[in-house]
Amino acid sequence: MPDPLQSSFEISFLCENSERKFPWQKRLESIGRRLLTEEGCLSNVNVVICSDQTVRTLNRDYRHLDKVTDVLSFEWHEPYLLGEIYIAEEQVRRQAPTYGNSFYDELKRVFVHGLFHLCGYDHIKPKDREKMRRRECEFLKINYYRENNGLPFNLSIWLFRLPFSFSSLFFD
Repeated sequence: MPDPLQSSFEISFLCENSERKFPWQKRLESIGRRLLTEEGCLSNVNVVICSDQTVRTLNRDYRHLDKVTDVLSFEWHEPYLLGEIYIAEEQVRRQAPTYGNSFYDELKRVFVHGLFHLCGYDHIKPKDREKMRRRECEFLKINYYRENNGLPFNLSIWLFRLPFSFSSLFFD
């Protein structure tokens, strides 16, 4: 495998507010280069950290979902650019405690998630969702079953989205 730090592609980190600097840029660049090299996607990527409103607008205009989400990935299918990732900073900060993460760990998680989308992974179908989640866990060195309370990922999603505490019957 080629050395990710010596590869000829670039990961550009941008902030919607041009007066700010992207947080943990050097750490994330190293992670991103390693992921893209492992996946054989040796092409440039732009990563933009922006407001909830910007991501909500993009989500509405391109996915027809009028709500904020943590990360959006757009494949460019151009020889000079694999794609762009937009990260909603406020959303990532809000959801980090829900997943037991620091802001950095949650930012890293959504960044990796966005990169996997650019590498062709998806999570619309349950089988694809499980494949993508397993690969994310493997890459981030997270125990897949511990993260899902010992259940396969698609079953754990179903249990934890119930409107009542059904899962507490099994896990408390």
